[in-house]
Amino acid sequence: MIDSSFWRERRVFVTGHTGFKGAWLSLMLERLCARVTGYGLAPATEPSLYDLARAGENLCDVRGDVCDAAMLDGALRAADPDIVIHLASRPPRDGAAPSVQAAEMLKLTGGPDVLEAALRAPSVQAAVFVSPEAAYVSLDWRELAADAQAQVVSLHCPDPIGGGDFAAERGAALASFGNLAPMHVLDTLYGVLLLAEHAARDGDGMARAWSFSAATHVSPLAALGFAPLLDAVDAQLWTQDWRAAQASGGEMRAVTLGQIDAYLGQRVRLTSPFAAPPREEAQPLRRAVGA
Repeated sequence: MIDSSFWRERRVFVTGHTGFKGAWLSLMLERLCARVTGYGLAPATEPSLYDLARAGENLCDVRGDVCDAAMLDGALRAADPDIVIHLASRPPRDGAAPSVQAAEMLKLTGGPDVLEAALRAPSVQAAVFVSPEAAYVSLDWRELAADAQAQVVSLHCPDPIGGGDFAAERGAALASFGNLAPMHVLDTLYGVLLLAEHAARDGDGMARAWSFSAATHVSPLAALGFAPLLDAVDAQLWTQDWRAAQASGGEMRAVTLGQIDAYLGQRVRLTSPFAAPPREEAQPLRRAVGA
């Protein structure tokens, strides 16, 4: 489980916050009382989950390209984040086949630019690089991060399912989870948050590369206690319920937050932000929350 006191008032910088996963993550962090800065381009689809659920209502919304190193560095420094979560590892999905040139540009410049900006920011405790590509983080990246104070980890995360993925509804192919059934977006983003929390709390010596599947040659998230909360049937039902609510004219911010609340209610350990953990469990953070 993730800890409520860890995320409360935690400064989180999210790239790709206007996309499908980014909008869900922004709202999850809102419910966890984190302070979110989103950095990304305008939503790629019309309609979009970001707009329908008003995911930008309670965050700092910065529009920019991760390949614009100067703007990215300035936005990240201004946010002064504790955690960086990089979701913008590929061109925005709009249902059409992505440009090969744009995808390569993001891999060669966007990801490294985010990494370098995160490593230059003294506030960053952990940075999580999320990608549907199993080998997204290169050895060069790992060498760059090896001596950094911040814990840098990557997570292989094939495309999940869930309400509001309008690119998938328009025929965009989903990356496979291998031997696992497609997971709901809330399960995959819970995995992202679980990994980020572990990296920030006790990341020294932990593996750099992670995956939801044990089939890849990286560390499985099961080692951190992860298991999907929703099985394949439930994941489909939650997705269908969201789509049915939209089709019937439902208030989609309330519908989306309702699913998040139902999910987090079984995934969050409620702890006081003022109570110190037991001595044998205490893990000093590099920076106090709100410092």
